[in-house]
Amino acid sequence: MTMTPPHVARSGHVESMLGGRWQRVLGGDPQLLERLREDTGADLREAAATPFRDGGAFVTLAVTFVDRDANAYRETSIVIAVGRDVVITLEPLTGCAPIDLALARMDRDGREGDSPIEIAASILESIADTTDELVTNLSMSSERMMTQTSAILRSLETKKAREFGVSDVTTTQQELTDMEELLSHCMESQLVLAEAARHLRTLTRGRDWDNRADLARLIEDIEAIEPHIDFVHDRVRLLQQTNNLALNVKQNQIIKVFSVVTAVFLPVMLLSTYYSMNFELMPILSWTYAEPMIIVLSFVFAMLPLIYVRRRGWLR
Repeated sequence: MTMTPPHVARSGHVESMLGGRWQRVLGGDPQLLERLREDTGADLREAAATPFRDGGAFVTLAVTFVDRDANAYRETSIVIAVGRDVVITLEPLTGCAPIDLALARMDRDGREGDSPIEIAASILESIADTTDELVTNLSMSSERMMTQTSAILRSLETKKAREFGVSDVTTTQQELTDMEELLSHCMESQLVLAEAARHLRTLTRGRDWDNRADLARLIEDIEAIEPHIDFVHDRVRLLQQTNNLALNVKQNQIIKVFSVVTAVFLPVMLLSTYYSMNFELMPILSWTYAEPMIIVLSFVFAMLPLIYVRRRGWLR
């Protein structure tokens, strides 16, 4: 696959590939975009403000999707301008992984003669496949969290419950919240991607541009990923509810322990408070066996609430 040396600007550069049929613009330098407009007639300066536009010589599509950057996820926006003889992609200065994937696939399949419409379709397909791979990874993560949540629920009825604290449950809940937000962005990007493919099919219909891409199949493939996102999203919501249940049970167990301890020591506190009063005449203070009797009474009064709580089954 041929590639010409990049044209460098102040903040970005242009890479010309496929014999000049594909111009990759990395970075949104105004000087670079102005020079590109003069050379090709494609005005990409305000392309992001108008997601889908028919500029006569070019059909412009602006797409936002979820991309992976190192160990983090980010929303990436690109612009695809499709013309009769050239396709122009406006990408972040750091590049775009789905576009690199599309280029690698075209190189692997020997599709150096693809038309601009076919190149644009390959880019949209790569973005959809990248999103599908991301959702698959999230699905595997949700299965791991489901196993962890099930282990927490089972442990709550055993002596191993102390191995899981409230902080463990809340950490999992935060991960689920982040995952739900990421899935929402994935669904939004798929809707935008499907709309972009439909606009590409509509705006290029009736033109005498070379096109061998099956845009109808591309739209079906993009829309087929949406049920997968819905399935994973429903699983995450179910995990959130289950995790909330585990959190409530754990907190109820903590409150139950404090309640039982309070009930056990309340009579003892009552006795100690009563006999600590500084009355002038308190006959029991002069008894020979007053102290052992108070100890026995304190023990009896402490055990009675504990026996009642156990009979009621509140300690299970």
